[in-house]
Amino acid sequence: MFLPENIDLGHSEKYILSIRIKPDGFMFSFSEPENGKSYCLRETTFSANDKLLSNIQRIIFDLNFLTQEFLQTNVVIVSSDYELVPASCFNMKKKEQLYNFTHYGKAGHLISDLTGKQDIITLFNVEKEIFEFLSRNLWNPRFFHHSSLLVNFFENKGTVTSSESRMYLNFHNGFMDIICFSGSKLIHCLTYENEPVTNQIYFILKLWENCGFNQQEDCIYITGKPDELVIIRLQEYIKNIERLSSPSEIYLWNEDAQKAPADLLVLAL
Repeated sequence: MFLPENIDLGHSEKYILSIRIKPDGFMFSFSEPENGKSYCLRETTFSANDKLLSNIQRIIFDLNFLTQEFLQTNVVIVSSDYELVPASCFNMKKKEQLYNFTHYGKAGHLISDLTGKQDIITLFNVEKEIFEFLSRNLWNPRFFHHSSLLVNFFENKGTVTSSESRMYLNFHNGFMDIICFSGSKLIHCLTYENEPVTNQIYFILKLWENCGFNQQEDCIYITGKPDELVIIRLQEYIKNIERLSSPSEIYLWNEDAQKAPADLLVLAL
């Protein structure tokens, strides 16, 4: 796979490698903390009907430069298979019991990730064989769920006052994330995959109602590329709907950075 000339993997230790895995795709980026303009993003897709482990193995073996020693190696898992648990209620010994109680599919390898200022544990599932393969072949990888990164990204975004309630909608390649805050407090984070537009509209408005948000005062912020019908229908019920732009420094980097999904950008900022 072609890499730009300004990425010098002879000095891989100065780069952050971030890998993003979803059921039908594999994306990776190189970023240099001292030089945002050297950001590099590459992506490949495959059939969701193929075995995910086999696709990941093929990519890692074909692109063996991903196994080098980097300043930091991150793996972002994109899925709807996660649960938010207040840190005060989380019991490491009972995490599998908790996950299996709230999910139809049984847990493979469970990873717990503390979500920044929110004091909430994101408990998410990774196929055990995938986790073991990546742990063996990548240089000391750190695993993240995409929703945790989005919460960290969104909690201070938008025109926020201490009393404002707000909802963030993030659309990316068949996924829709809904993240709700009351003031600075996270109150909901849900991810839907490959839902029809009518379902998306229903889920958004139902959660808005359940949160008790105000149609005239509270706000929806949108990132990514939703179907325009979603915007049209939401505007019939909610007054304040805004597109949320990427961080300003991204526009000073390069075109690759401007194409990167929000969760991946968090790891480069």
